[in-house]
Amino acid sequence: MTLDKSAWTLPRTLRDQAARHPDKVFLRFEDGPALTYAETLEVSLRMAAGLRELGVQRGGRVVLMMENAPELVLAWFGTNLLGAVEVPVNTANRGAALIHVLNNSGATVVLVDEDLLPALEGVADRLDHLRFVVSPSGGSRVPGTRGISIRELSSGPPLAEEVEVGYRDVGAIMYTSGTTGPAKGVLMPHAHMFHFANQVVQQLRVRADDVFYVCLPLFHANAQLMQVYCTLIAGGQVHLAPRFSATEWLAQVRSSGATVSSLLGVMAQFIHAQPPSEQDRDHRLTRMVTIPMPAGIAESFEERFAVTCVEAYGMTEICLPLYRPIDEPLRPGSCGRVLEDEFEVRIVDPETDEELPPGEVGEIVVRPLIPYTTFLGYHQMPERTVEAWRNLWFHTGDAGSRDEHGYFSFADRTKDRIRRRGENITTYDIELALQSFPGVREAAVVAVPAQEGEDEIKAFLVTDGEIDLRALVRHCVGNLPYFSVPRYLECVDELPKTANAKVLKRELRGRPPVAEWDRLAVGMKVTRRGLVEQGA
Repeated sequence: MTLDKSAWTLPRTLRDQAARHPDKVFLRFEDGPALTYAETLEVSLRMAAGLRELGVQRGGRVVLMMENAPELVLAWFGTNLLGAVEVPVNTANRGAALIHVLNNSGATVVLVDEDLLPALEGVADRLDHLRFVVSPSGGSRVPGTRGISIRELSSGPPLAEEVEVGYRDVGAIMYTSGTTGPAKGVLMPHAHMFHFANQVVQQLRVRADDVFYVCLPLFHANAQLMQVYCTLIAGGQVHLAPRFSATEWLAQVRSSGATVSSLLGVMAQFIHAQPPSEQDRDHRLTRMVTIPMPAGIAESFEERFAVTCVEAYGMTEICLPLYRPIDEPLRPGSCGRVLEDEFEVRIVDPETDEELPPGEVGEIVVRPLIPYTTFLGYHQMPERTVEAWRNLWFHTGDAGSRDEHGYFSFADRTKDRIRRRGENITTYDIELALQSFPGVREAAVVAVPAQEGEDEIKAFLVTDGEIDLRALVRHCVGNLPYFSVPRYLECVDELPKTANAKVLKRELRGRPPVAEWDRLAVGMKVTRRGLVEQGA
């Protein structure tokens, strides 16, 4: 099969849809402005021209460190119209994790929310490339940089030149959690980004009359590609919410007139846990992607809210190779079948890479059938790229199985990752932060099962004498995303290790608590706004 991928770029898609639907609303923000397709293109071109004035050229990188807002979408579009590369950053990143993304990406420009400026300023002396800080006020206290307001950036004439952008050109670098090292920058060509979005158009049958309700953070591929870009391809309307709220979700879906949406499985659980109401079916929502839909609530969720939930499986690196066909009955616990025209997927022995028979649990491995529909590699990490593509298959690090009918089920994570607050968390960054605290000699972090299928975080510490655990938590709050701060701490004499000095985390996970310290029990609660202390 040969496909014409020449139109598989965001600039081409945006220009085509602006010509096709100039006066139709494309982007509406919760309690905020609405932009038509033509207005979206014009403001994005102004953003592109402003970025060029700052020296951003084709292939240059622009960091977007912003919460959900129209400005983020317009800056992303403007960056790609210039032939440059957007680098969305998790707004919870702090300390070493933030330094790594800014330095590894090589970005010279960052667009940042006003309340996130202190996070930048706190690491200013360790940033290698940053030259311009664009924020609502235009203020910047980052040494060696110039502050510019977002209004100033987009106030000039639109970019007159149509920059040639090809489907093989990199459009984004999205950072995913590392396992034994820092976050990896996923190099995403435009064909990969387009395919990510177009899969949802096809599998959910998104049309021009659909309204896509977006409440996931735009710094992830789900909200950005599977929702906003998907709607752009379909010619529909995006209704953008600032963030997810389980208590407000149904009311916002109803008031927005949404017909399509996407949720993470844990979000569906939070919604399902709300008290039933006579208004649960009083909305226009008909279908959603859920990754994954928890088996225990799948059928009751669909019945209660009168919505079809399409399960899928994927990663930033590889799009979504598994989907449940929308016309087929729900299979609780399954994440779908292979899209056979687009991917090959196998379950293999993680030690030998030999394929396993149906019913046996092994590692999920994937490879594309259409060139440039998966990532090009990890930015400046060739060894990690080769490791991930071992034996010409991308190794997901996830354990799963396949039944005799070709349906796949996710079983567990084989890599050293933690899932919390909808985020994949690397233990590497947490251990690094813990070990940078005076008196902590060694740290090993593991997941502790919690409610709603998520994880709590526990750290085992080897220390030089007694340390102040409250002070250690405060240190973590200043150097980690809020969702990565450990809840449980336990000081031990030594960590169990292999002959090669590798920590035996499986043994730690199985240990009953001996002298476990719980920060919640002593009144230390960590939220996205910071640390709340009671009884200190």
